[in-house]
Amino acid sequence: MTELTARELLVMLYDTALDAVDGRYLVNQWFRQSADNRKQFTHCVAIGKAAAAMLQGALDCAPKIKKSLLICPPSKITRQLTRNKYINCVASSHPVPDERSIGAGNTLLNFLAGLNAGDEVLFLISGGASSLVEVPVDGINLEQLQEINQYLLSSGKDIHQINAWRQQFSKIKGGGLLDSVNASSVTQLILSDVKGDRAEFIGSGLLVHSSTVPEADEFLSTFSSKQGKDTGKSAVSVKTHIIGNINLAMQSVHEVAKAEGLKSFIYEEFLEGDSCEVADSLYTILSTAEPGIHIWGGETTVCLPEKPGVGGRNLTLALAFASNLADHPNLHLLAAGTDGADGNSNCAGGMVSMYTALKARKMGFDMQQEIDKANAGVVLMATNDIVQGGHSNTNVMDIVIAYIFE
Repeated sequence: MTELTARELLVMLYDTALDAVDGRYLVNQWFRQSADNRKQFTHCVAIGKAAAAMLQGALDCAPKIKKSLLICPPSKITRQLTRNKYINCVASSHPVPDERSIGAGNTLLNFLAGLNAGDEVLFLISGGASSLVEVPVDGINLEQLQEINQYLLSSGKDIHQINAWRQQFSKIKGGGLLDSVNASSVTQLILSDVKGDRAEFIGSGLLVHSSTVPEADEFLSTFSSKQGKDTGKSAVSVKTHIIGNINLAMQSVHEVAKAEGLKSFIYEEFLEGDSCEVADSLYTILSTAEPGIHIWGGETTVCLPEKPGVGGRNLTLALAFASNLADHPNLHLLAAGTDGADGNSNCAGGMVSMYTALKARKMGFDMQQEIDKANAGVVLMATNDIVQGGHSNTNVMDIVIAYIFE
């Protein structure tokens, strides 16, 4: 094994995961695997957190693309893309839609309206599209849409439940966008950020019809009478390709860990549910596990208080895990989002050890109290245990990597 500290090793493995599912790399790889794809596309629509990188990958390989539409967070738009006069770059809002999201929805519909029946359209979809682009159903205004999204994101519901509800209040989600596509067929390349790679829930399924009707709770039922979604089915043929997911990221970590001379273990169990409960389960496993690298993927949830602090599901999981560590100096754990962001923080997650709790308590933090306040990010920033992720060009949920050394 090379001379790396435990923290350096975990950061290197996290970077390995990001590289394996980089949007530009995976789109390039898909084109290389099918040479005929290089010639057919004339227009491209890229939407999501990884959209800018994915679009660059398409431009690398598809010389006949005439015009492109990019909708993504402002921080992901590069100068190279803005200087291209054939690309309309639209910066939009995430994780809660705002006026920019509505504007992006109208821009998307106008872009599609300008296509001809013979045009070959490539869609590049990644997580985040649900908030970045929206056309609400009649009877739902922006303020109500924001209220619904804020409730869903703080409710502890998983992404399938959240996106199934988003579809109910949107004209373009759940396959609704297909009604605005003039072309006889389209191709979509998708980076999956949902369990089971279910395309109807990735970005709320812009091009995939969904028959899922979620059960309304008391809050959401107040909006149900305002729903006016058209359930008509478009005849457009859609070719869907999942080009990246969390399993690909996990496998890359596994291979590199073994190349470093370490034992490595991939767990098939999908991490989901309350972040603190998952942290306790991971501690139970790791406290008696073999030395080496241990890898999980998934997406946990947090129920936010009325006035949350700074944090996210990965920061919460990491701090909750650290609070269990009393006498395990040989155990380190990294929990981070592959999209490079966690909740309302400016980092991807946390990387903790026994010393995290020792430092936090010495600084006067009550860790459980901070977790209850959804303020794990402030604690881990103070202890210098955050994971930076601003360089991410992907979004395939979260990864947890633990290192036990002898």
